[in-house]
Order: sequence, then C-alpha cells, then structure tokens
Amino acid sequence: MKVPHTRLSTHMSGSAKATEQRLRNLFARHKRPALILMAVVALAIGLCGGLVACRSTTQAGSFTMDTQYYDALGNYIEIPRLTAEGEGAQEVNQALAALKSQYQTVMAAPMNTVGGQRCLFYPAVTERYDNLIFYLDSASSGSDGDLYTLVYDRREDRAVTLTEALELAGTTEDALCQGAEEYLNGELAGTEVPLAAQNGAVTGFRIRNDGGVEFYLSCMTDDAGPSVDAADSWQHLLVYTDGSWRHYHGKAAAPLTEKLLIPAEELARFDTPLWYQWGPSGGEPEGGFAMEWISPQVEEQVLQYMEDYLGYSEPPMELILRASFNDLSRLDLAEEWRDMDALECYGITYGANGTYVGEDLLFFRKGEGYTFVGSLGEHDSEQVEPTRLAAVGTYNYRIMYWMLAQGILTAFPEANVMLRDAPMPLAARSAAVAYFYSNRPADMSIFFADQAPLQPAEHTMRIDEADYLGLRLLNETYGVVYQLACSGYEDGSWYSYPEPLWLVFQLDQGGDMTTVLGESVPRETVEQAALEQGYHLVDGEIALWRDGYPNPAGPGSEVGFFREKPVVTVLEGAEPIYQEGDWWQQMEWEGLSTRCYCNADGSYAIQRLETTRTDLFTDRGIRVGSTRAEVETAYAEELFRSDYWGLYPGEDCLWYCADPGGWGAAVLFFFDGDQVSRIVLNNMFD
Repeated sequence: MKVPHTRLSTHMSGSAKATEQRLRNLFARHKRPALILMAVVALAIGLCGGLVACRSTTQAGSFTMDTQYYDALGNYIEIPRLTAEGEGAQEVNQALAALKSQYQTVMAAPMNTVGGQRCLFYPAVTERYDNLIFYLDSASSGSDGDLYTLVYDRREDRAVTLTEALELAGTTEDALCQGAEEYLNGELAGTEVPLAAQNGAVTGFRIRNDGGVEFYLSCMTDDAGPSVDAADSWQHLLVYTDGSWRHYHGKAAAPLTEKLLIPAEELARFDTPLWYQWGPSGGEPEGGFAMEWISPQVEEQVLQYMEDYLGYSEPPMELILRASFNDLSRLDLAEEWRDMDALECYGITYGANGTYVGEDLLFFRKGEGYTFVGSLGEHDSEQVEPTRLAAVGTYNYRIMYWMLAQGILTAFPEANVMLRDAPMPLAARSAAVAYFYSNRPADMSIFFADQAPLQPAEHTMRIDEADYLGLRLLNETYGVVYQLACSGYEDGSWYSYPEPLWLVFQLDQGGDMTTVLGESVPRETVEQAALEQGYHLVDGEIALWRDGYPNPAGPGSEVGFFREKPVVTVLEGAEPIYQEGDWWQQMEWEGLSTRCYCNADGSYAIQRLETTRTDLFTDRGIRVGSTRAEVETAYAEELFRSDYWGLYPGEDCLWYCADPGGWGAAVLFFFDGDQVSRIVLNNMFD
C-alpha cells in the first residue's frame, strides 16, 4: 500500500530503486502463485456509504477514535482523529483522512474485496506527544507489512518531522539504514540459500515519555548474488531503540507480548477496545465481527447442498457473502435466467479429513427470492470484481467459464463488450496508481477523484475520469487502452492537465488486468497505442512483421520472430551511452541486421533495422518485392522524396515519418528499378 504522502508523514528514504521495490511489494504480483498483492484495495470504485464504524467517547491525549471496523473477511481498520482545533492538528487530521480514504471501499463493500486488509492503530501517548502509529498489511506474501506514523506535539500544535526526530536521537537516516542492513545480515548468516539485506528505509518513529526516540525501518532481503534467483524477496520490519535492534514479525504466530509492536502498558485504552487489546490473544472485537445479513433462503439451500453433496448434516462453520454482481446486462444468459436481478457468490467453510475446506456457491437473486445455481469448487483467493461480471478480473472469468459450461451463459462475452460503458475495473485502478507511483516524483500523492482527500497535500495528482477506448490483440494477450483526464494540486488549488493521457493495460487470457504496459499521449488510433506499448515500439506504424509470427520488430522493440541466434558484434566506442554498463551492438540474421542500444541488465532496443528479406512486411503491407506504385498507394501524400538526413545521397528512396522534419521513427523504401529492394527502419532522436 502506498500510504498517503504529506509533509507530516515519514517519507520512504533511499534510492528510487528502493522506493520502487517497496511499492512493488505492496502492489505487484509475487512469485508465490496463489497470492496476488493488491494495494489495500487501493483506489477502488467509490466513496460509497454504509461504513460500519464505532466511535469511542473516551479521549486519550488529544485524539479520539473515528473509525473502528472489523469484519469476518479479516479486514480490520482503526483510524483516529485529533480533537484539538489548532492548525497543526487540522493538518494531521487531513493526513488521517487521506489514510481513511484508501479503506472506504473495503468498509463499504467487503464482499467485493480480497479481505485481510489491516490498518491497526497503536496509540502511544506521552505527556507531550501523541504518537499515532499504524501497522498496515494486506492479504499478501512478500512482506511483514508496513508502518505509517504521525507524531503530534500538543504543546506546540504541530507535527514532529523525521529530521527533528533524528536530531533528538543524535543519529542520521543513513546510519539507521546501514545499521538495519547490518543487523538483518547478521540474522541471515548461515541460511541455506545465501541472502542479503538491502534497501533499508526509515518508515516512522515515536517519541517515548522519557524523550528517547524509537525508529521503525523496513529492509528487503533477497538472493545475495545478482545472478541467482533462488528465493523470493521479502520486506522485513525492524525496530531501533537506544542502540539496540529487534525484528518485528507482525504476521508470525507468537505470544501476546511479541505480537505487539509497542508494549500494551504504553498504549492508550478506549471504551471500544482496539485490536491490540483483543486480537493477539485470539479474541473478538466488542460486538463481534461485522457480517453481511444472509437470507434464510440461502442458509436453507446451503444446508441442503451440504447434506446432498457433502454428506454433512451440520451447518457450515462459516457462511459469508463473497461477491454480489448486481448488473447482468450484456450477458447472454439462458432464457430461464434472463429476468434475474443479481448473481451472488457465497463462501462456506467446513471441516473435512482433519482440515478446513472452503467452497464458493452461486445463487441467482430475484427480488427477495434466491435460487441455488451450483458450486464453483474450492475458494479462489483472487480479487473479486462487482461490475457486471465484466470488469475483467480472474474471479469473474472463473465464474463466466463455469456458467458457460453449465449452459447458464449461451455465449462467452467478448472483452470489448464487457469493458464498454463499464467503470474501470478495480484491479486496473490499483495497477494504474501503482504505475504512477513508480513513474512520478517520489513526493507526489495520487488518487482517483472519488477518493481524493478533501484537503489534499501539495503535489497531488488526481485522476478525474477514466474512459475505456478499445483494445488490440497482442500475441496471446490484449492491450486495453483507457484515456485518463487528470488534475494537479499546487499552491492550494486544482488545475487541469492540458491534455489527457492514454494508459495501456495488459489483459491476459485468464482475465487478469493488473499490469500497465505503458502510457502515451493520444495516438491516431487505439490499436496504434496498444501496439506501441505492448511491444515497446517508438511508432506502431514503423515496424516489420514476419509471415506466420504474431509480434513485430522496429525501433524501440526487440527482435522476437527468429529462432536462430544472431551474429553479435559489439560496437566499441559507439555513442551516446546513457547509463554506466550500457553499450551498442549490431545483430545480424540472414537478410536482416539491426543496430541496438543495450542496457546493463541485458535488454536492448532497436535503433535501426535493415532488411532484404521478402517475408517481412510493414503494417500497410509493403515488403521487399512490392512495386513503387504499391508503396505510393499505401502511403500516398505522406511519402517524402527528399534525401533522408543526408545518409543515402543519390539512392532511389522514398520514406515515411510522422514528423515532417524526420525526427523519430521512419521507414525507408529503396528501389531497384520499379521494385522495393531494401527496407530500413530508423529512429532519429535529438
């Protein structure tokens, strides 16, 4: 999860690479196949109502509890607010509101979320300071969680900054990060797979009653050697106090004292107990967990299913509503189901052979009546999307494939039909925000308009609209294009970005749309934008395709339509070199050669491609052997007959480039008499 960034919050230190790695831990898919990391259902479908919140009447320090929410899906949200009226207190409350905004959808519609989202509050109050410490976690692998802290000085009505905390403790951020890595490397010594600590970062702090400072840090561990990929990376949480370190295992099964980040005797207590007072010992919140009301009809039919098909006469240990699909339009349902209002998915848990088993059961709802449809089988932990069974999430595809096999659906809906006129899928919204956090300045906060805080911080990017434009097939996936209208917040006011941007997502065969391929300014066609971002082309029209192969090659991309290995020649002394360790090289196959810029990680991008092969063709169908008339018909008035940058004086050549000056990607056609004898693709960059 990307915690809300304000000038009050502790920033994530370290290099850009470290920041990106921390974001990846919370947003991206890990190598553990059964789990998907999502931001704390970040930036979801709307700030809708129906929150389940308890308000405490007992104050501690200068704050009271604003939200306490606990449900049966493991979502626990605890967020306070300051009761002081000063300017500093209001700024802290703005930061707390931004934090709360990221959980609105979890609390409003928990059945349509993954579950397991935690925002646990540790209220450490001293004579002078309110330490607001939050442990953040999600249903994910790859991380011990994260920490977000705000420290409010009641005496001076202001938030304490990390710089001040470091000065008070007589240390530096670099020293703490280095110490974290050294401590963790000591813990890792002797592991079967050699591991190393890296990217230590200060994530927060608190000021104790004795004036000392306790710091919280995150630190990654991964394979010790860059050429080895034997273990998954993991983000650890460490605590530094007065020269000593300890490892906080927030997810580990441990006694009460080890489960708490801060000792209970240093924490404020409320009329409605916080998680730290009941959770570590295996208890329940006051009043129990929030549950969706289950219709007696559903309960009765579930019992009948269990008796008939599972051999159980007892009710399930757990029965919860996991997803509710309230818009069935545009789905080709069999005639007997066409007048239904909704399709609902319920999860049951029961004991079998000494273990617990979970199944997903489908029901159609018409008015207040329910009809059991069947069992999908064991629980799927993937994200649940509520929009029209069509918001393109793995869970939706699973349901639709099952319904098609059962004859409930008469035809599988095309992706284009499902996405048209539907809100951007929740998974895509989360992916978009994760992408922008990785590709925008580190101090920028990013929200969708329906979740932007009322009082945003400076350098906020707001996504006002996200409109589906279309898609294009990319080999075995689709490139899905959305147009985003955005605003920025600077100097206390909003301003609109001068033009929209296009964001291209990857939609794979399973319906997963959690990867952003890239962004671009609006292009001539949606297909062109998808092609460029899907294959990293500078210009979708400046590429060559090979007969029988699905992927192109051109400036910006790699060559993927040869099985034969090329002859590689490193071009010593070639310029320019943008990063240390990069180089230029030439790659040659029969009838084709490329000049490529190579990155230190081994990837490369074509800068110039030249071919005399007859099995390669442009997107307008021109290949070696085509006639001059065919070239002129295909490119018409867009062709240039002038010399191209003085590179081919005296040669018979026609060329096309989107830029009249020849900048960017261009395709050149050389003739022998009336036929194309050679095709050159070139990227002329300034």
